Amino acid sequence: MQRAGLRASKIILFLGVLSLSAACSASRPDIIQVGPWFAPKSPDEVALFSSRGETAKPWGAIAIIHSSKFPPNDKSAIANSRKQARIMAAEIGADGLILMEETVKGETQLGVYQEPEVYISALAFKYAADISTAPQK
Repeated sequence: MQRAGLRASKIILFLGVLSLSAACSASRPDIIQVGPWFAPKSPDEVALFSSRGETAKPWGAIAIIHSSKFPPNDKSAIANSRKQARIMAAEIGADGLILMEETVKGETQLGVYQEPEVYISALAFKYAADISTAPQK
């Protein structure tokens, strides 16, 4: 009898772990290819920016990354989404990533309160090769 109970508890534990891992994999951000992808690199090699104005060299976009939505006060979800976006950018060979926290614009519904939500929006880019131009006259 104890063996059956032990076996049942192992099955329940396995199913719990399986459902938790499925939930985690479902939260992987969406990635949209907008340019050529390159050889993967380490996430530490992907520079992080918070606006386009912070970049110093010419670049071209190679992907747009959007996380799932989460409450604005969920700091761990924000950190995890930023980390996952950087990993995804490294997988496609990006040189840099412009990360922004966006607010979801809720629709007004009569008598229904909606909690605010945010998501991470990121633009992965590759620096352009050195461009030689003719001198100005």
